[in-house]
Amino acid sequence: MKKLLSYLFIITVLLISGCSWVEYFTVGNKTDTPITVTYELAKMEEGHIFGIFTNIPEAYQLSKSSKIQWENKVELEDLDDNPAIVKVILPPKTVMIFGRLHNDTYESNNQQFINSRDFNFSNMVIEHQEQTTQITKATFDDYFVRKNGYIKFDVE
Repeated sequence: MKKLLSYLFIITVLLISGCSWVEYFTVGNKTDTPITVTYELAKMEEGHIFGIFTNIPEAYQLSKSSKIQWENKVELEDLDDNPAIVKVILPPKTVMIFGRLHNDTYESNNQQFINSRDFNFSNMVIEHQEQTTQITKATFDDYFVRKNGYIKFDVE
């Protein structure tokens, strides 16, 4: 009986770990000029211990067909000293990943997330040439679109 329970436990662990997925929150710069992205993280609500968004974003080159080239990482410098505010210059033809949602499907910014996840996004400003786009938590879903495991906003 102990052996059977051990096998069942191992199989359960393998099944759970094999079914893991990530949805990425991204800002893409599909233009030929740099853009400036500034975003602020909100304090997490009581009872939540994991934020979806990070103050250490990653960036990658985009292929000609706008796919992330995971092997071509781009270094970003945070131009703001405040740990709750991130300001970066995103080079042309790159994508910035500023949040991840593990083992859950994103539907809206006010949904209940599993594993004590919190939608710790406050606001974002994207500047490109003479245009400024301002995004708040309330308007997040008006700008960011869910597509193929990415919740993305592209500057084109």
